[in-house]
Amino acid sequence: MFKNFCPQALGINGRQSELIELALTYAFRGMDIDMHDMLRRSQRSSFEDASKYLKAADIRIGTFTLALNLDADDDAFAASVATLHPLSEIAQQLEVDRALIRVPAATDRLPFNEFFEVQRNRIGQIADVLGSRDIKLGVGFRAGKEHTEGKQFPFISKVETFRALVDAIPNVGYLIDTWDWVVGEGAMDQFSEIPGDKIVAVRLGSIPEDIEPSAATTHDRILPELNGPLDHVKVVKHLDEGDFAGPISPTASTLQYKGQTREFLVQKAQEAIDAICKEAGLTVAPLPMDLIEDIPYEPTPMI
Repeated sequence: MFKNFCPQALGINGRQSELIELALTYAFRGMDIDMHDMLRRSQRSSFEDASKYLKAADIRIGTFTLALNLDADDDAFAASVATLHPLSEIAQQLEVDRALIRVPAATDRLPFNEFFEVQRNRIGQIADVLGSRDIKLGVGFRAGKEHTEGKQFPFISKVETFRALVDAIPNVGYLIDTWDWVVGEGAMDQFSEIPGDKIVAVRLGSIPEDIEPSAATTHDRILPELNGPLDHVKVVKHLDEGDFAGPISPTASTLQYKGQTREFLVQKAQEAIDAICKEAGLTVAPLPMDLIEDIPYEPTPMI
C-alpha cells in the first residue's frame, strides 16, 4: 500500500501544480486527480500539455473519482456511460488502474429490491468499460445522515447492505472509508473478512468524540486518529497482512479546521497517517526536508 494525497477528501482545491507540490512536500507517494478535468484540458490542447506536471513529478496517480450519477434516469445514465470511453483512455495513458464511485444512500425512483438490481447492472456496465482499459472499479457508499433526508426509499447507507451489493457485482472491489464504516454501523470483524485484493482504495477518517455515529453528517469528520470506534492501527495491519497494494488516504471536513491554511491541513493529515502506519509497524518515508537536514554539513574550503 502507499500513502496517498486526495485533495477532494480533504476539501482542498488548487492548481494541479500546486497540489502536486503539496503532495511531494509531505512525502505522499500517490495523489488522486480529477480525470474529468484532465480529459477536458486534453481536448482543449493536447494530452502532453495537460499531463506535463504529472509526468514531471515523481508521483503515481492513486485513483480518480467518476462523476457519474447512479440515480439518474436511464437516458441520462446511458449518456454518461458513453463518456467513460475517452475518460478511461486518458486514465490508461497516465497508467492509472483504479477508479472510484459511490452508490446512492437513498432514492425516489424505486424500492430497495428493484433499485438493488438497477444499481447492480449499472455498476457492472461501468466496471466492464473500465476493465477493458485494465482499470478496476472501487465502490463506496455514503453514511452521513443528510444523504437519506428527503428521499422516499432508503438504499445503501449501512455496511451490511453495502457489502451485499459489492459482493453481488463481478469484477469490482471496495472503496473502504473508515468514517462511513463506523457511521454505517460497521465493525472491525466485518472489515477483517474482506481480503486485501478485493479492496481498491482506503480512506481514513474519524468522528469527533462528542458526535454520536447515528447522528453524524458528512461535516462531522476529523483527521484519522489511532484508535476509536474502528481502530485505524488494526485496519492498517489487516491491509498490510492482506498484501493490499492500493492507496490509503487521510480525510477530513474543512469545517472542522476553520481558519487554517491548506498547508496546515495537509501537514496534519500527513502526521496523522504516518503515526497510524508507524504504530502498525510499517516503515514511513521521511519528508524531503528531513532528508536535507540529515545530510552532513561539509564546509566549502576557502581558496
